[in-house]
Amino acid sequence: MLDVRRSPELQAALLGMRQARREIARDINKEARRTTKGQWLEALRARAVTRADDRIIVRGARTAITNNRVSVKAATSTRPLSGGLVPSYQWQGTEFGMTEKVVVVKTRRGSGPRVVGRQFRSRSKHGRVAFDAASKVGTQLVAGWVKSIIDGFRGFAEIKGGR
Repeated sequence: MLDVRRSPELQAALLGMRQARREIARDINKEARRTTKGQWLEALRARAVTRADDRIIVRGARTAITNNRVSVKAATSTRPLSGGLVPSYQWQGTEFGMTEKVVVVKTRRGSGPRVVGRQFRSRSKHGRVAFDAASKVGTQLVAGWVKSIIDGFRGFAEIKGGR
């Protein structure tokens, strides 16, 4: 997470957005959303290895930009997959994996071990797709947001000065 208190450039960008007229801020945020969404999707697709990664994590990816915040989201789709998994509620196994459990199942022929949890990769403390992508491209997304703010104000100044 970036701390605005340590960056005078980010403070200036936020102050400019707070003082901008509503229409200008809306247009700047719309442009910033368009550019950052492309970067976010590209970072997720580069890290998605399996088809499940793509269907669960990447498909629901989006960015949310307000006057004071850049948020990236993944696995937000509420549409169930063919097996019944709903990505927005059950994404954790795909992102962080699962510890395999050996369960003894009683059958007519006797009991035998059954391994549960093989459909997911082994446990990962720091995530594999979305969390990794966010840590790698987070500062780039904020830089793109600030660039959109500067370009938006520059375009507004040119329009206003050209009258």
